[in-house]
Amino acid sequence: MLTSFPLLQTKKQSPHHIKRPMNAFMVFSHIERKRIVEYQPDIHNAEISKNLGKKWKELHDQDKQPYIQEAERLRVLHMKEYPDYKYQPRKK
Repeated sequence: MLTSFPLLQTKKQSPHHIKRPMNAFMVFSHIERKRIVEYQPDIHNAEISKNLGKKWKELHDQDKQPYIQEAERLRVLHMKEYPDYKYQPRKK
């Protein structure tokens, strides 16, 4: 009987992988996703994502501003924590 499943890991990054900072939409979706799940716990994740995309596009620039500011704050914090970080996407 197997007790550990090293081949069934869902994340492909190493434990030392540095994540990119969230952009404004990601900050928005992180907050809004929690609200949506609170009111509709049975809704499928794909449906939530579609709704979030539509909602983001419908927001006016002034309504997006708090999310943009938070994303900028996260970006600056990320730069301080990882000064040598450079985004390098891997080719498949």
